[in-house]
Amino acid sequence: MIFDFSENSSRVEARGRYDVCICGTGPAGITAALRLAARNKRVLLLEGGDLSYTDRSQDLYQGKSVGRQYWHVQSGRLRYFGGTSNHWTGRCGLFDAIDFERRGYFGLPGWPISRSEVLARLAEAKEILDVGGKDLDPHYDPEFNSSIFAQSGFALSPPTRFAEKYASDLKSSDRIDLFYNANLVDIRLGDNRTSIESFSIRSFGGKEARISASCYVLALGAIENARLLLHSNKQEPDGIGNRNGMVGRCFMEHLNVSVGRFLVTDPSFWGKDWAIVPTADTIRKENIGNGILHFEPNSSPQSSGRLRVLKQFLRETSCGIPSLAKVARAVIDYDCPGDGLITTLIEQTPNLASRVSLGGDLDEFGMRKVRLDWEFREEDLRTIRTLAIKASQEMARLDRARVQLAAFILDPKLEIEIGGHAHQMGTTRMASAPEFGVVDENCRVHGIDNLYIAGSSVFPTGGGTNPTLTVVLLALRLADHLATVEAPSRM
Repeated sequence: MIFDFSENSSRVEARGRYDVCICGTGPAGITAALRLAARNKRVLLLEGGDLSYTDRSQDLYQGKSVGRQYWHVQSGRLRYFGGTSNHWTGRCGLFDAIDFERRGYFGLPGWPISRSEVLARLAEAKEILDVGGKDLDPHYDPEFNSSIFAQSGFALSPPTRFAEKYASDLKSSDRIDLFYNANLVDIRLGDNRTSIESFSIRSFGGKEARISASCYVLALGAIENARLLLHSNKQEPDGIGNRNGMVGRCFMEHLNVSVGRFLVTDPSFWGKDWAIVPTADTIRKENIGNGILHFEPNSSPQSSGRLRVLKQFLRETSCGIPSLAKVARAVIDYDCPGDGLITTLIEQTPNLASRVSLGGDLDEFGMRKVRLDWEFREEDLRTIRTLAIKASQEMARLDRARVQLAAFILDPKLEIEIGGHAHQMGTTRMASAPEFGVVDENCRVHGIDNLYIAGSSVFPTGGGTNPTLTVVLLALRLADHLATVEAPSRM
C-alpha cells in the first residue's frame, strides 16, 4: 500500500513492527522490497520525496564540491519516488571477471565475494530491467580483429522507470507499506550500540514518527548513505559504522574524458558507433583499470571542466566557419558537431582521499550538508592515457580511422580534463575486515547486527561498466539474505 506520510503520520506506527525497513525507492530499494515481500516478509519502504519531482525535496541534495570539480553533487541524483532511475539512460553491463581479481596497484582489497555470487540472479535482474534474453558479454567482432580490445557487451533498457513499472505492485501489496514524504533524519542505536533500535522520520510539514523493525536498510545512493551514517553521531561521535574512519571514503565515479577526435578511413566500418573494452590480458600487462572507449563518428559534443563555458561559446560561434574554427582551436582545443569523437567510461581506483564528509551548512531538517572531495590517483591518469593511446594505435593498424589525441593525453605535464557520468559509487565499501570497509560480504554494517546498505555505495571497485545492473543483482542477493536473518536481541 502507498501512503503520504504528511497526511498519515500516525498510521506508520499504528501498523506495527516490520520485518525490514528500507529507506530509498530507487532500483536497489524497490528491488529489495519486492523480493522480500515475495519471501513473505513484511516491509516498510520509505521515500523522502514526493511521488513526483519537487524543488523542495531536491534542494536537500545540495552540497559543496571541494576537491576536483564535480558537477553532479545535486543534479546527478533525484529525490522522489523511483529515485535516480527517473533519469537513468538504460545501459546495462556486466562486471568482467578481472574486476574481481586482486590488483595490488589499487592499494585496497577488492571484492570479498566472487563474480559468480554477484551474477547468481542474473536472469531475474535482467527481467527487472527489461533486458531479458539479451547478451551482455564482451565479444570479438571480425570487423575489429584486435587481440588487445574487444567490443563492449551491453544492452539498453527502455529504460526501466521503477516508479512507473512497479507502482501498481507496491500499491496492491499487502506485505509492503510505502510512505512518501517520509524523510529519514536520525538513526538510533540500542543501549548496547550493536544494533539499530529505530529510524526517525519527519515530513516537510513537521510530522514525526519513530520506526521499529527487525532489520534496516539504507538504499539512498552513495552520497546520502554516507551522509546519514555520519550525521547519526549522538551515540557514536564519528557516526554509525565509522569506528575505523571508512564511512564516506573511496568515493568513485566513472571517468568521462574526451580523449581525441578521429577521421574515418573505412566508411563501411562506421555504420554504427563502436564501444571497445580492453581485454583482461591488456589490463594485467599494462597494470591499468578497466573501461569503455566510445567512438562516435558523428558527435554532439559536450564540455566539462573549468573551460566548459568558453568551449561551448566557441563551439556555437565558430564551428560553422572552418577557417575560424582552425584558428580558434590553435588557442584552445574544443570539438565541433560532426567531429568523430572518442569518449570514455573508465574505472576509478579506490582512493581514501576521495570522500564524502559533512560541512557546516544545514538543510531544512537541521542536517549538515555534504562536502564532496573528489580526488584521482596517478593510476587513474595512467589508465586514461594508456587506453587512449592503445585504442588509437589499433584503429590505425586496422585502417579504420586516424585519431588525433588530445594534447593532455600525449603530454603528462598537462592536466587531463575529466568529467563524470553521475555513477556515484563507494563511500560504504564492502570488505571482509572493518579496517578496509563499512559493510561485510552480506552488506551488513560492521559491528551493527541489523543495519544493511544497498546500492552502489558498497562497491569496493567501480569496474568498467555502468552500475545499475550490478545494483539490482546485489539488491536481490541482500533481500534473499535478509529473508533468512533472525531478529537481533534487543538488549
